[in-house]
Amino acid sequence: MQSFTTDNLVVVIDLGTSKVRGIVGRKDENGHVEIIAYEGLTSKGVKRGSICNLAEAAFCIKEILAKLQNKVNFIFNEGHSEEERKAYEINGVYVGLNGQTIKTMNSRVPRNLGDVEVTEEVVKTLHAENNKLKIENGEILEIVAQEYLVDDCDEVNPVGCICTRIEGRYKIIAGRPSLKSNLVKCFDKVNEVIENNGGCKIEILGVFLSPIAAASAVLSNEEKELGCAMIDFGAGTTSTAVYYKNVLRHVSVVPFGSDVITKDIMDLKVLENVAEMLKRKFGSAMEELVEDFHISTPPPISGKEGKTVSNKFLAGIIEARIEEILDYVCYQIEKSEHYCHIDEIVITGGGARLKNLVEKLKLRTGFDVRIGKPNQKISSNMDVSYLEVECAQLIGLLIHAEKACVREKAPFSKEEQSEQETPVKKEKKKIKWSNVVGLFGDIFEDSKI
Repeated sequence: MQSFTTDNLVVVIDLGTSKVRGIVGRKDENGHVEIIAYEGLTSKGVKRGSICNLAEAAFCIKEILAKLQNKVNFIFNEGHSEEERKAYEINGVYVGLNGQTIKTMNSRVPRNLGDVEVTEEVVKTLHAENNKLKIENGEILEIVAQEYLVDDCDEVNPVGCICTRIEGRYKIIAGRPSLKSNLVKCFDKVNEVIENNGGCKIEILGVFLSPIAAASAVLSNEEKELGCAMIDFGAGTTSTAVYYKNVLRHVSVVPFGSDVITKDIMDLKVLENVAEMLKRKFGSAMEELVEDFHISTPPPISGKEGKTVSNKFLAGIIEARIEEILDYVCYQIEKSEHYCHIDEIVITGGGARLKNLVEKLKLRTGFDVRIGKPNQKISSNMDVSYLEVECAQLIGLLIHAEKACVREKAPFSKEEQSEQETPVKKEKKKIKWSNVVGLFGDIFEDSKI
């Protein structure tokens, strides 16, 4: 039996365009993380990273949380007698925030000091001044300090410097107010159902920008110091984060992801699941790097013949759309004002699995390109099946989380014990919990890229 405590358990949810996923993980005293339970559902109510249908998205969230809570109870009670069993409940969650309206803008806050020492209080008040900015059709999601101009010198940390004038330089990351407000409304709907059934209210303990979370999981401090761009290829959006001198310089989200490639392939008169299969199994980002052969697809309707598709023609369709996506992404990287300092591009997300995408991006940008799998602050106990590009955002959110999200309830009543026994027994017939990760080892086989 594994030994677990609730004081370091964290619950994370990622609302993606193709999948809504949740994990229960834990952090050790050094901040290293480990996933102990995973759940994923086909996404509903989310498009291009934004919630568009509150009821459908709330249903997905509620289902994920219920499944995760059942697994937490199963883990903690495995090997215990009925008298020793306890009930545990999720009371908090961390959520990733994404969406096509996210953008970055510059801000400068000057102040005359009169030849005195810069204190922490001065730096905090400069930072707080940015909250007064009015964003047209948007709200501030994150304020990231860049350098400070101390008299005539740039300083990353001005505290302790003596100067007559200081100017704080910031990157303001903003998005539509609905990004956060719809998330809150979704959890209000979830909590209404949970509380009506005698459950524990779920509190949103933190909301983090998904591109920043993913970067925390796949980029080292050395890469951020030298200059690096991370591109997260999702199903509905493609996001970019640029770092230089270990400071976030730019974040952007474009409303094109790998699902538009699937839709392009569907123009060959094949069903969506077939188009997705063709993209994942035979697709390529570069037509010239594939051999020419023909692929037979299953018939869309019983009694009709399937399609025969040229592999090169398929690659041509994909490459045309990839070039369009990369045009938008590279434009955003160049807008970051630190394009000349970039040493490397790291790609992650499900779309990073597309064959020859690394080669295409190298040719398009001239930079070194690598695939970014989660490799930062990973516990030695982490099952390697989770260290894949699809899990970058989830693990990044787990790294950023600070508060425990699971607590112990009062002891089971006889009625509750009876209700809990059936699903636990079913679970035991299938697996031993010590091998739980193996159960989900193929979760990425059906994920969209």
